[in-house]
Amino acid sequence: MKAMERIDTLENLEKFLEVDLGWYALKPRIDHPGIRISDTCDNIARYIKKGDRDAARVGYQIIARDPHLPFGKLIKSGIARALRQHIDLMSPMERAGFTKKTSDLLNLPFCPRETEDYCKVVRKLGPEAMRFVVENTHAKNEKSMRLLVYLSQSSTLWEGM
Repeated sequence: MKAMERIDTLENLEKFLEVDLGWYALKPRIDHPGIRISDTCDNIARYIKKGDRDAARVGYQIIARDPHLPFGKLIKSGIARALRQHIDLMSPMERAGFTKKTSDLLNLPFCPRETEDYCKVVRKLGPEAMRFVVENTHAKNEKSMRLLVYLSQSSTLWEGM
């Protein structure tokens, strides 16, 4: 897994994602770069909650590409919670990518805080996604082990499948 790319401005996030985020940016413009990113990503989560497929695509990209952002845990957790409410907005490829990203994070020596919210999305994605994460994760820390138990709790759903 490569190192996170540090993103400090909304313009750099747009370049990184190769998408115009102007639609989600607050008007009037806030001059603090970290707050601009945070407010824009909060709006992306709001639009996901309203059922906006384009916002879900952008939110997924933020999670999958995993840039280092100011307030990153809050941003990524907020997007994950919104996606959990609307997993129907995620394509099969995005669902698979989200599941893989969750497994990759659980395999790290230190489990990022937002991974808890990612596991809730995986659980909502269903037994196949949970099975993938459990079978492809070799937890190296207590938090990852605890999250794997959380995903395994529904293993009775797997039996007979």
